[in-house]
Amino acid sequence: AQTSFASGVWVDRMLALKPEFTAIAASRYNATAESVDFVSEAEHARQRVNAFVADATNKQILEVLPPGSVDSRTAVVLANALYFKGAWTQPFDVSTAPFHIPGGTTVRVPSMTTSESQHIAVYPGFRALKLPYKNDVQQQAEFYMLILLPDRDTVTLADLYDKAVSTPEFIKTHTPTGKVPVGQFMVPKFKFTSKFEASSDMRKLGVTRAFEGGDFSGMMTGGEGLSINGVYHKATIEVDEVGTVAATATAIVEFGSAGPGHGVDFVADRPFLFAVVEEGTDAVLFLGHVANPLAH
Repeated sequence: AQTSFASGVWVDRMLALKPEFTAIAASRYNATAESVDFVSEAEHARQRVNAFVADATNKQILEVLPPGSVDSRTAVVLANALYFKGAWTQPFDVSTAPFHIPGGTTVRVPSMTTSESQHIAVYPGFRALKLPYKNDVQQQAEFYMLILLPDRDTVTLADLYDKAVSTPEFIKTHTPTGKVPVGQFMVPKFKFTSKFEASSDMRKLGVTRAFEGGDFSGMMTGGEGLSINGVYHKATIEVDEVGTVAATATAIVEFGSAGPGHGVDFVADRPFLFAVVEEGTDAVLFLGHVANPLAH
């Protein structure tokens, strides 16, 4: 698997980042820092940030900052990007299978199939599938995709989401450890992009001062009274019979002022949750859900 992480800070040329902040950003996060002219060349600065993200994500995300997100009042932009590409340890066959999307409609989608044993476990209300990624390099981190499939009419997708984000050990404790023979097996191929502005969600989580005249004096000269104007997040993922390509980017703009068995089925023909996880640390790189594999 290939992974890369990049961070950057773009500050208006009328301000200056403090050496302590620059040193920490470089040593801990390998972040780059640039001086730009937001006052007279805001659009050029926006394009520089987007170019940085595009390069860090191997062109999977071309625009994290939308038009109008940066203007002459912008003081600083912070951005980070994560890129992941992994191939399955064993590629899958492909066939067309039905998938039941919310609202009662059924669509036919290209799907991954196999008769080989898989890492599957059955839990009350849902079942889990672990799909390891190939790792050809020793000393390199190992990754896997975890798919959690709710049973019909028992556990909802929202229930699984809540457990995954509120219980730190949930992903780890519900990751299958051993292979079992499969009966029916189907996981749809999917590809989609998600983007949103996260300010309101952060406020709901209690992060309020930073949006209402916070104190960023530890970051830059003149940092008192700056406030976050926007938090832009964009993610893309593609899963097929060969493997996964995924990327995510976030930019912040601040303005001045189952047990063993035989033939265990895993048929993901309805909405499911997925996560890309690092094996050694249990760190979740990506978390999302598929409601319609045909919707990009």
